[in-house]
Amino acid sequence: MNPRMSLGPLCSRCSKPKRQFSTFRPQQQQQSPPPNNIPLAGYARLPTRALISVTGKDSTAFLQGLITQNLLTSNSTPIPKTGFYAAFLNAPGRVLNDVFIYPVPPNDSYNGTPDLGYLIEVDKNEVSNLMKHMKKHKLRSKLAFRAMDEGELQVFGLWNEEDTGGNDFELQKGNSPPFTCEDTRAPGFGFRFLAPEKVVNEQPIIPGDRVDYDTYNLRRILHGVPEGQGEIIRESALPLECNMDMMGGIDFHKGCYIGQELTIRTHHRGVVRKRILPVQFYDVNDAVPATEVPAYNPDSGLTLPPGGANISKLSKSARGRSAGKYLSGVGNIGLALCRLEMMTDITFTEESSQYSPEQEFKISWDKDAEGGADQAGEVKVKALVPPWMRDFILSGAGRKRATESSS
Repeated sequence: MNPRMSLGPLCSRCSKPKRQFSTFRPQQQQQSPPPNNIPLAGYARLPTRALISVTGKDSTAFLQGLITQNLLTSNSTPIPKTGFYAAFLNAPGRVLNDVFIYPVPPNDSYNGTPDLGYLIEVDKNEVSNLMKHMKKHKLRSKLAFRAMDEGELQVFGLWNEEDTGGNDFELQKGNSPPFTCEDTRAPGFGFRFLAPEKVVNEQPIIPGDRVDYDTYNLRRILHGVPEGQGEIIRESALPLECNMDMMGGIDFHKGCYIGQELTIRTHHRGVVRKRILPVQFYDVNDAVPATEVPAYNPDSGLTLPPGGANISKLSKSARGRSAGKYLSGVGNIGLALCRLEMMTDITFTEESSQYSPEQEFKISWDKDAEGGADQAGEVKVKALVPPWMRDFILSGAGRKRATESSS
């Protein structure tokens, strides 16, 4: 019998010129039945994610120059002991892919070399694009990478909110240590782990029951966590607007990597005027919901707009720049890229705020079968700022104001 190996103590408490919104092709909305509830503890396989294996003598140095996280100490010794959240950027500093990266020990069954290797978890639809990006920068580096077959390892998300003291999730594994990662994208959001489907079926995760992907997806949106290039738009999204700074995906003390210049400059400037936020949808005939956190209603019956639809002020005479862009949703909740000083009460300077508590916002769209909209429609939308996001944003705004007042 294989020994039982712990995934570790996974505590649920661990926690210039003005640029207009870029456009992208709207995506067809998922029409799967909405979940009715989310268990306090559970796990789900994530079929929207895939893995790329990177092995070889230069694998650490190679990734060091491409991702937003730091892999090396000042003595060029590899740092990572467990998985972490990060991103690949292009030269102008736009996000190519949001990823989780898992170190693989030397001579592991998933790494047939005497050097540290890595597994890169990425949007399943982006595997070929990320492989091309890495191939372009490989040059003479001594390494190899390949897209892993779906049957080799599966990506799972899990969480436990039943015991505030935290629990050890255990999984019986074969010859390799478990590949795990705390999901730092929201406080107490949970964890990632990689394992063959057969192993998980034979030795279920404890505690919690296995649930379907739609349940995981609903929980993710309720936490305000964007994922994949359907929401973090490739070569358009900026990492700080996608909350990668507050989600632990960027090391601002790291040396040079592709896309670093704009990312560091934006960070030190202290102001990010657009953020991906959870949003609440409601009917055009209804009043503004009183909720300050997403309140999911599986029986809402609302028709959601196509991805990329503009958010505008609810006023016939209102013209000007967009208040935001809808990204994705389920039922009556979703995620949108929102202008903070227009759609929320967050301000960076007293003069810049355009927010009014009475102002409502809407999303209107025309029928466009090719773009994913089978019929025209309109819904109202309210942007919500979870407390942990508000604290992070305001702390950055406070640093900016202090710098300005002292200069």
